[in-house]
Amino acid sequence: MANKKEKRVEAKLLTFQLVLDVKGNIWTDIGGLPLKEIKHIFKSPEDAHLIEILIREGKFKLNKIHRYLENEITAIQFVE
Repeated sequence: MANKKEKRVEAKLLTFQLVLDVKGNIWTDIGGLPLKEIKHIFKSPEDAHLIEILIREGKFKLNKIHRYLENEITAIQFVE
């Protein structure tokens, strides 16, 4: 078990949310660290390059999931 005095330092680099709001709307949100900020936060060029690739490729894949879910919702609404 971690010492209670130790603080975890972490950052959300990439996020994906599937949200149901109070009006019954379903939507997705893709977010994360802007690519232009990476070099300011990660001083090591190697680390910055790796993080940039992970975020860029992650957003690319998450956009495919977003489009898939959007199409599924549209198809369900069309059938009803």
